[in-house]
Amino acid sequence: MDYVVTPNEAGNMDRRAITKYKIPGMVLMENAAIRAFDIICKNYELSSNRRVAVIAGGGNNGGDGLAIARHLYLKGVNVKVFILAKHDKIRGDAKVNLDIIEELKLPIQWIKDDTKPLELYTMKCSLIVDAIFGTGLSKPVEGIFYSVIDIINKSNVPVVAVDIPSGIDGATGKIMGNAVRANHTITFGYYKRGHLLYPGRRYCGDVYVVPISLPSDSAKMEGVKTFTMDSRGAASMLKSRPPEGHKGTFGRVGIIAGSRGMTGASYLSSMAAQMSGAGTVTLGIPKSLQSIMAGKLTEVMTFCLEDNGLGYITQESLKDIYALIKDKDVLAIGPGISQNNEIQRLLWNIFGKIDISIVLDADGLNNISDNIEVLTEHQKPVVITPHPGEMARLTGKSVEYILENPVEVALQFAKRLGVIVLLKGATSVVASPAEKIYLNATGNSGMGTGGSGDVLTGVITSLMAQGYEPFDAVVLGCFVHGMAGDMAKDEKGEMGMMAGDILRAIPYAFKALQDTALL
Repeated sequence: MDYVVTPNEAGNMDRRAITKYKIPGMVLMENAAIRAFDIICKNYELSSNRRVAVIAGGGNNGGDGLAIARHLYLKGVNVKVFILAKHDKIRGDAKVNLDIIEELKLPIQWIKDDTKPLELYTMKCSLIVDAIFGTGLSKPVEGIFYSVIDIINKSNVPVVAVDIPSGIDGATGKIMGNAVRANHTITFGYYKRGHLLYPGRRYCGDVYVVPISLPSDSAKMEGVKTFTMDSRGAASMLKSRPPEGHKGTFGRVGIIAGSRGMTGASYLSSMAAQMSGAGTVTLGIPKSLQSIMAGKLTEVMTFCLEDNGLGYITQESLKDIYALIKDKDVLAIGPGISQNNEIQRLLWNIFGKIDISIVLDADGLNNISDNIEVLTEHQKPVVITPHPGEMARLTGKSVEYILENPVEVALQFAKRLGVIVLLKGATSVVASPAEKIYLNATGNSGMGTGGSGDVLTGVITSLMAQGYEPFDAVVLGCFVHGMAGDMAKDEKGEMGMMAGDILRAIPYAFKALQDTALL
């Protein structure tokens, strides 16, 4: 697990290191510079014949840049520093580093209004180091800063960003008017939210998180509850499967899915549950569609739900649903079930009336959007997995607002209704009522295809049935689903991917994590 912090949290941790542990700010800055210098040298061939431009602002981020420039200069690299601040405005640790490079006679160009010298220099550069702003940028970029960022982006020169690309809001990932497009970003101590949330994530390139001697308990003491993880973190979450286990050991999944014209959703969700390790999966399907699905599904059992020939579940289905779930550990409801008043009333008679956890997705969410308080009536854990459009219907907020504030929207809903929320998106967000937040780093745009969410529902439901704590099941399921999508992308590319490709990659994603766990 890797903590993800806001700029305010990062600043508090720095101050705690300085005041409580008496670690001078200059030490933190020097550690940051040394780590960044090492990564730059590993990724780029630098010499006296290759020009490097370090572009620094007047704050601590600029101070990091000045220290990096010093290390490059002492290595014999042809480096020049461009400073976007007045000399007397540079203070503190940044001023110490300025004094050092001035004493070393390292070339410095002060940029006030004329950006031509920078533009000419970058035309012959091999690398640009962006140290203009840090993660705490709070107002739109304008004036000389806007122009300099334009020059950087138009140069076609590789860029290494210090802490975060200048112009990205470190808390939200928003573009503050204009932003540097980096090839690599080197950040200190912890990921910042802006590294993982779009559109900022797209500007960061490869992100390196490096230690700078912050005390190991910094995130805990600051109360940080947001995290992400890589494949090693996901592998550590896997439960061992006892060699003496049988199908009863690994959970019984019930899924209510499908309607006339949308049987594919029922196939994808139920097969995903089976391929994610569940002992048994039973698909509750409208009676008139049962023969179709029985012919299509081999490993998954089918269970008829009375539909009076309509092709969708009705109030008459309720007694069948109670029979379906009698021995089940978890119930998923929603993929492709259709929307109408009768299904709405049916769902209202399920929440609070059954004694197992529920995963609610797709049409299941749409059918309760006029009565979301029904979620609070259920005594066992409830997981909802909306995409932004579904979340808009649940909250009454615009899709645009949700896309711009996914963490806040997911967290507020989770706390208000007491449910676990997986808000799907380019960076999916998982939020719990206890304010734990997970930002997913797997997946790609090829997964933006019909049926992808149905696969995700099946994976999560399967993990919950196998005994994973609900929040852990959602986090791991989200990671594995994105990982499977990345595997499908490697095979087919983003344009040609279908949900079935993600489905078929699910076992291989789990296998890869199992192999990682053994390393």
